[in-house]
Order: sequence, then C-alpha cells, then structure tokens
Amino acid sequence: MAAMPDTNTKSARGRKPDPSSKSGRARELLATGMKPTDVAAKIGCTTALVYNIRARMDGAKKKRTLPIRESKRAVTASPAVELDGILAAVKGAEQERVKMRAALERIQQVLAEALA
Repeated sequence: MAAMPDTNTKSARGRKPDPSSKSGRARELLATGMKPTDVAAKIGCTTALVYNIRARMDGAKKKRTLPIRESKRAVTASPAVELDGILAAVKGAEQERVKMRAALERIQQVLAEALA
C-alpha cells in the first residue's frame, strides 16, 4: 500500500527557477545592480521582460499591502446636523424655484405682448 502524501506541508507553486534561462540570467544580472536596459541588451530580450522579472523579485522580498479605506458612512455627522443640512437645501431649492417661476412668468408676458 502506497503512503499518502503529507497535505500539511506547503510547497512552492509552479516550476523551480532555472538559472540557465533568460529569466534566471536576468535575475543574476539584476542582483548585481545592472540596469534593466543593459540586462535586456546583454541577454537579448525585451526590457519589458526584465522589468517583469524585477517586479517579481521585488514582490518576493516584500508583500505589498493596500491602504485600508475608511467607509464614508463611518464619518457621518449627528442626525441633527444632517437634518439642518437637508432643511437648508430644501429652502434653497424653494427660493430657486420661486425665482425661476417669476422669470418664466415674465417671459410668458413678453411673448404674449409680442404676439398680440
């Protein structure tokens, strides 16, 4: 009977890095401090490949975490302040409606006089 593999141990995913591949040579040259454009010219690949390799190397060194955004709901004012704001907005809208109504009535009067 064959032994079952231990599922509790974590293993690296994917292939193991090959030092003789272009990416392996690029990793070695980048580790020496060579510029990505020089690495690309020496290996005979694109600079995009070298930048991708460098990004993966940097990602392995440090895990990037995104900043936690605060919820907009978490920073709300008290209900009294919110109510005051709503009332002020309604009053402002009512005043604007009255002004527009008066302007429309004046336009209507001018048109009636012009057509008469």
